[in-house]
Amino acid sequence: MRIRLLLTAILLNLSLEAHALQLVEVVDGQTVTIKVSIRDLTRIAMADGGRITRVWGLEDHMQVEPDREGGQVFLRPVPGMTARAFSFFIRDDQGATHTLLAVPVDMPSDTVLLRPKNRAAAARVSGHDAHSIPYIERIKRLVRDMARGAVPDGYLPAAEGREIPLWAEARVVLVTRFDGDFTGEVYQLTNVSDEEMRLDEREFAALAADIKAVAIVEHTLVPQQSTWIYLVREGR
Repeated sequence: MRIRLLLTAILLNLSLEAHALQLVEVVDGQTVTIKVSIRDLTRIAMADGGRITRVWGLEDHMQVEPDREGGQVFLRPVPGMTARAFSFFIRDDQGATHTLLAVPVDMPSDTVLLRPKNRAAAARVSGHDAHSIPYIERIKRLVRDMARGAVPDGYLPAAEGREIPLWAEARVVLVTRFDGDFTGEVYQLTNVSDEEMRLDEREFAALAADIKAVAIVEHTLVPQQSTWIYLVREGR
């Protein structure tokens, strides 16, 4: 018997509009290299759902727009200071300080997810017996991690940025996919019609036989308003 789970996601201040993604393992005190856009915002967040509490060392090169509520930061290049690589520091809510070497690149907006190596290894050990967790609870955990902007343990993220032709009244973009025990997908849906739009999880659950869970942040959209949709499929 196939189990279908319909969930309502918790609204969080996620900014996953970037159509690319860098997943970087970091170690307290060591330097890692990331790419930053020379013309658009670059989002930096913790891959494990943690929070960035401080950023410093960017004054001459990048403008920092902190999202204190979401525990993430957005970087914008200072005009004329995009030719050379530069270093800066980030501190997370566990007290670890990470040194990042930023390489300016002519590319669109990007998302950089920092995954603390030691904590990631510990999470893999604790999550090694994932199949001992009840089926529905595993699905719930995957949806919660996607809604938090975290990379679920045991999953590999892949940036998509692919538009899905679903309805004429809506622009639907598959932003990120997570492959693992299940397949998790993050969509951004925008109401491009001139009328109010109402969404229902059942509409999406009926699209394919392998869909196990659907979570919609905002169920009613005025024209040009967007919402996030989290979808779980059977693993590929």
